[in-house]
Amino acid sequence: MFSGCSAAVQLDGLTMELFHRDSPRSPLHPGNLPLAERIPKPSACPFAGLHHQTGMISASKAAANKMISPLTSYGDPFLFFAQVGVGSFQEKSGRPRFKTYNFQIDTGNELSWIQCEGCQNKGNMCFPHKDPPYLNSQSRSYNPISCNDQHSFCEPGQCKEGMCTYNVTYGPGSYTSGNLANETFTFYSSHGKQEALEDITFGCSTDSRNMKYAFLFDKNPVSGVLGMGWGPRSFLAQLGSISHGKFSYCIKANNTQNTYLRFGKHIVRSKNLQTTRIMQVKPSAAYHVNLLGISVNGVKLNITKTDLAVRKDGSRGCSIDAGTLATLLVKPVFDTLHAALADHLSRNQNLKRWIIHKLHKDLCYEQLSDAGRENLPVVTFHLENADLEVKPGAIFLFREFEGKNVFCLSMLSDDSKTIIGAYQQMKQKFVYDTKARVLSFGPEDCEKNG
Repeated sequence: MFSGCSAAVQLDGLTMELFHRDSPRSPLHPGNLPLAERIPKPSACPFAGLHHQTGMISASKAAANKMISPLTSYGDPFLFFAQVGVGSFQEKSGRPRFKTYNFQIDTGNELSWIQCEGCQNKGNMCFPHKDPPYLNSQSRSYNPISCNDQHSFCEPGQCKEGMCTYNVTYGPGSYTSGNLANETFTFYSSHGKQEALEDITFGCSTDSRNMKYAFLFDKNPVSGVLGMGWGPRSFLAQLGSISHGKFSYCIKANNTQNTYLRFGKHIVRSKNLQTTRIMQVKPSAAYHVNLLGISVNGVKLNITKTDLAVRKDGSRGCSIDAGTLATLLVKPVFDTLHAALADHLSRNQNLKRWIIHKLHKDLCYEQLSDAGRENLPVVTFHLENADLEVKPGAIFLFREFEGKNVFCLSMLSDDSKTIIGAYQQMKQKFVYDTKARVLSFGPEDCEKNG
């Protein structure tokens, strides 16, 4: 039987602060690193870091790209994570205390999981992490789920030695597996108080393979994933009456500033939001939207509807995900948009095409004067009953490199999927209502009303 999570005090909402990896409060901020690690490392390209991340980049695709594009390089300038107190440990004072871990927010997957001490056992594997794995055996509130419990989250065939197990696959050869368990998760609310949620079902990861595409930096601070996608096992669904199936976020333009993930009645009301339908396309847990077309400066592109529609096998279609850094477009759609943007930018006399390498196809330009940033195009994603307008600051990634002001298109081509990523969601508020199956969004001052 599934009991759902419970709180010591009945909550009508929840607010979680999301930390950017470059934030002064992030463990990766230079001021928070040991002195020897504060020396900046040279970069071959100013755009290193813009890569597909649903948590992961496709392992097979990365292997195929022997020369890594500067828009698909390692590192990630747009990585948010939540700090969660996990478990209940006895202190010398006799009071129970949780341990704090960093979780990657993933709206494209269902199950939450954390790397546990079992990954150190013979035959298992841990992914690189700057801290030790979660010591689940020492937590008083850790409760692994038995296959005899008839728990609704224990799927058929997912039993090992009488215990309920899980397996989450992220790409060819990339997966995490372990035991399903219940545990107490503790959060700091917006007013500074600690809110403990008991009996959260999560995955206690004991074996992770080929996860280097998820946690790309040596001093990786992320211990696991907080699953926010469709499905009863997601963190959102387990919140029950705390969230009422609703959550929101508003991504600030300054990537060193933190943002907030709000649930239920903690969501700040906003006026003049557009609404579009969100769908579940099984077996995916991602939030799909009906993308009808794309325009550049009001001119609709000639895109075949079949390249945007969901196929019978569940592929193609379009989803929206704050855990994916840059927007991904299936190749025919990407090529059409790429050509339209290149045509528009070629008419700007204050811009010069910037070729990083003859093998690179990235759409990059050097600004010959300040006027080079004028009259840059706007891209509009035409959704069902709504238009998502993306301004130049969220279409291109601007950098200074070797004394030049340059910028590149911050969208990528993909073989099978279209995902509207976090970079293209900047300065917009998004409210997901999974019960009504509606996504509301619109321009917002995220500093004030996020």
